[in-house]
Amino acid sequence: MLMIDAREQALVEQVRSLARDDFAGRAAAHDRDGSFPAANIEQLRGLGLAGLSLTAEQGGLGLSPLAQMRVMEEIAYGDASTAVALNMHRIGTDLVSTLPPFPSRNAVLEDIARNGALLCAPGSIPTGELDNRTTGYRAVEQGPDLVISGRAGFASMSEGAAYLFCGAVIDRGLNAEGKPNDPDLVFAFPRMDAPGVKLQHNWDAMGMRATASHDIEIEGLVLPRSAALVLPLPMIRAVFEALQNQVSAQSQRRSLGTLGILAIWLGLAQAAFDFTVEYVQKRHGFLAGEAATLGAPATYRAEQGWAQGAIGHMEHWLETGRSLLYDTVARLDTPFPSAQAFTRHLVRTVYHLRRMVEDVMLGAMKTCGAHAYVRSRPLERIARDMMGGVVMAWKTDELVQVLGRGALGLPITLVGPAGS
Repeated sequence: MLMIDAREQALVEQVRSLARDDFAGRAAAHDRDGSFPAANIEQLRGLGLAGLSLTAEQGGLGLSPLAQMRVMEEIAYGDASTAVALNMHRIGTDLVSTLPPFPSRNAVLEDIARNGALLCAPGSIPTGELDNRTTGYRAVEQGPDLVISGRAGFASMSEGAAYLFCGAVIDRGLNAEGKPNDPDLVFAFPRMDAPGVKLQHNWDAMGMRATASHDIEIEGLVLPRSAALVLPLPMIRAVFEALQNQVSAQSQRRSLGTLGILAIWLGLAQAAFDFTVEYVQKRHGFLAGEAATLGAPATYRAEQGWAQGAIGHMEHWLETGRSLLYDTVARLDTPFPSAQAFTRHLVRTVYHLRRMVEDVMLGAMKTCGAHAYVRSRPLERIARDMMGGVVMAWKTDELVQVLGRGALGLPITLVGPAGS
């Protein structure tokens, strides 16, 4: 059985205490106002969790995959928005770590490890827009400098970040045949307070309202070329394909950003389940006062067979989801027979946890009923946060199709949040 060591267990317990007391106590206000949970993030930084995914050699915590996922699950139990923001930072940190060493990249990783610096990584269409062909960042060369402009969205952690993970494109024009040349790709990490970087403060969602997933606009940001990594697209494509086909524990650990999202779902589902179990043991009767005698005999909802069955259904999804997630985490350091075999297993895990969060969310809402789904009770926020995970992540029907392709021996990838 996969275990965490005493140091990691102590950290998980510290996070658990913070999440269930401080984070949960502040969650309703942050959700109501759409305000960034800065105090939560500072408490996590105080535990060294800016270095959640960095190795000890990099100056990070050197946590096992299991400990990393347990941390994410516990944070999400108290406030999923805080967990999503931290997971975005770890995804960005992992992207920085994956790049070949160069001065700016090395300095950012050192700042994260030593000082708890945070970063965000906008990588989606800006809020309210529909066409990704018109979004993203573009760079032009001006002597020794690069000038970057553009706009991208879903920069979770943006209000707490010191750095922006910026991927931009340099247009290389047309070839002799009039066809577009492959562009060059630029990787840079400007500071969030750099001239030309504008945080839009426009995130206002159904759930996950405190993640600060704003759009970031860049207008005329000037960077020395030496502060960026510029690579031809064919080279990036070749490296990407090689990584996709690589079979190693290191390559499999690149899925931890994806698995972190599933751990967030698990923490939220546990919070919804615990609320439901406690609530139905207190919810008594249907009609009020003397009029209650006109209806069914007044009993606690927990005594009603349909509610017991609904809770059993929820527990099935919660515990099988937990088992499958942590089984996948336990297998990360044992190379699968092939990259495709690992991808198939990862997709199965994502699909099951996706079904889990859908069924537990609906089960909690139906079992508790309208009196529980009011703003004064935490279930109202928890359910919206769970739905936020559903609408912002992988699509269940698409995951099923991917599983079918894999079973037929066709090549598959997992795309969506946290990359491929």
